[in-house]
Amino acid sequence: MTGGPDQKVLAQDLVRAPHGRTERVTFLLVFAVVAGSFLGRYSFDLAGFTVRWEQVAPVVFVGWLLVQPGSRLDLLRTLRHPVVLMFLAFIVWNAVATVLFSPSLNKSVAILGWLGIDLLLLAGLMSLGARVVWAENIGIRFVVPWALAGFAMYLVANRTAGDLSWGTNLDSLYDVYVTRLSATEANIYASILVFWTLLLVARKGSDQRWMIAVAVTVPLGLIASQTRTAVFCMVMGLAVYVGYELVRRRRNPAPLRALIFGPAAVVVGVLVAYGATTALPDVGVQQSAQEGRHETAPEVRGDTARTAQDKLGDIDFTGGTVGFRMAVAREAAEDLRGVHLWLGNGTNTFGLRHEQPGSPGVSGHIIMLPVQILYDAGIVGLVLLGAFGVVVWRHVPWRRRPIAAAVAATFVAAATLTSMFWFSVVWIVVASLLRPLSRDECETGSGARLNEVEEHQSALETTGIEERA
Repeated sequence: MTGGPDQKVLAQDLVRAPHGRTERVTFLLVFAVVAGSFLGRYSFDLAGFTVRWEQVAPVVFVGWLLVQPGSRLDLLRTLRHPVVLMFLAFIVWNAVATVLFSPSLNKSVAILGWLGIDLLLLAGLMSLGARVVWAENIGIRFVVPWALAGFAMYLVANRTAGDLSWGTNLDSLYDVYVTRLSATEANIYASILVFWTLLLVARKGSDQRWMIAVAVTVPLGLIASQTRTAVFCMVMGLAVYVGYELVRRRRNPAPLRALIFGPAAVVVGVLVAYGATTALPDVGVQQSAQEGRHETAPEVRGDTARTAQDKLGDIDFTGGTVGFRMAVAREAAEDLRGVHLWLGNGTNTFGLRHEQPGSPGVSGHIIMLPVQILYDAGIVGLVLLGAFGVVVWRHVPWRRRPIAAAVAATFVAAATLTSMFWFSVVWIVVASLLRPLSRDECETGSGARLNEVEEHQSALETTGIEERA
């Protein structure tokens, strides 16, 4: 590349529509990767392993990059990027702990392979340079339909007492159908919605039409998921984003309204919708309608059944979902002694040693990321994962760090209760945060200057990643 720093890093205000056969195929595969991240529930069996469609799309995408001479060179250079190398170190350590301690390598290999696919996906997207914005543009356009579809299925499933229940699951503890759509579970559905909404607010926060649509639909999607954590994460993430921007306000020439309007609209929408759930009629499944249609768990029969409104306001440390997580953590702690505290027990091995609390015969699983990593890879694994987060932060452009902080805080909070570390949406979002700055971001953002441009360009040249016009 030639020209001054601004010409190198800010090669384009917005990436042009793909032109030429190679570019169009690349764009379609990026679309498939993003669309696949919304289809986590769907899988098929292959050679004794369960393969998810969201794992297939990244493999095809990276395969395409490898067969194209130009993109192959970019991909190979990206493999030397510190972010990629740090993630590779984390995976390698998991493999070492697995070989040392796993009672069944086959069970562990499935997750290690999934992590390997995540690594390829991250490197493949990063190798696109500024064209990663394709993935971001696609993802943020899923927000409104994803939320509306989830709320529609929530209403239909509960009003028909489960006769029409596609995309939902019965939460027997609270006697209500909750939305998951094509995601693996309601918590994951809501987390995907929150992540993409944060990126949408960062990109379109001053656009009234976008923000009004989001402020109306996203809260409906969160209600449909019946997930307390998602509501908290949405509000917290937006607060972190706005707070970070305000802290460096003195160097930000953007009008205050442009910063505040989008986050404020979404927060108001969430609070109004959340409050309305306590005033609107109960949408829970009626007991009389349940008879003969599905078996209701004993704990929800009669006076013990709790409604959707109860669930959103309930925090129970002795029972319910929080109590379940604490029981899992206590069982995991029993195996974290001596060398296993430092080195772990092997990837995906908790279920080989423990049954699910309260469910005899069902293999246990840890759904809390910190506990999961500590159990699988020990303190060493946690340190490596923390170092990976630091390296990612170091390579996020200064202008994009407020939204990166919001996403990071949201991910940590959500993953503490429901881990989605393995899912492709996480790595799509990380690649989007790492993409090169556009001229629009520098001119309308919070004071990105020439020295930042030069530093960012130096980092790109060091790792060999180039931005294509």
